[in-house]
Amino acid sequence: MLELAIETSTSRGSLALGNRSVVVREIIFEGKQQHSSQIFNALMQLGLPRLALARIIIGIGPGSFSGIRVALAAAQAIALVQRVPVHGICSAFSIAAQHSEVTRLGVFADARRGEFYGTIFNRGKMEKESFILTRDELEAELGKVTLAVSAEAIPGVSQRTYPRARDLLLLPPDLPQWVRHRELEPIYLREPMVAA
Repeated sequence: MLELAIETSTSRGSLALGNRSVVVREIIFEGKQQHSSQIFNALMQLGLPRLALARIIIGIGPGSFSGIRVALAAAQAIALVQRVPVHGICSAFSIAAQHSEVTRLGVFADARRGEFYGTIFNRGKMEKESFILTRDELEAELGKVTLAVSAEAIPGVSQRTYPRARDLLLLPPDLPQWVRHRELEPIYLREPMVAA
């Protein structure tokens, strides 16, 4: 059976249909429109109403709060209708899969407010979970990695690599970082600005 993967943690979103053996179809979307206006068209292009899925996989960040939230809402609605599980995983695993030969890979993103997200991998395996860095800490961390990548412009990081839904389909099912509980949330690394 086929699985649906959704990745919307950066300005370039994607959907992929397939399983661990094969990617049947991939749709990439980006541009001025928000993911919220593009994801549903992409789902229809995949032929979602006719598909019987085994599970849904979603990249849960860290990254674009609204992009991940829209993807989570879509994934949970589809899962409810099709009665299939939704599994989430750190979006940086996609980038680690694209650079699995790198000894020490630093995946970085702009966390706004003068801070950055970082996730460290060693030959495709997570070495250090996602964490927050100041600008000074980012400069220090850049000196400790073999390759630094980001999906957006970050000072000191020259290589761009975007997370892709297709990579999430191919991840091993026994990774301890899979999040399998019903109420998935984006990866939050700091307290909200507004108290409840």
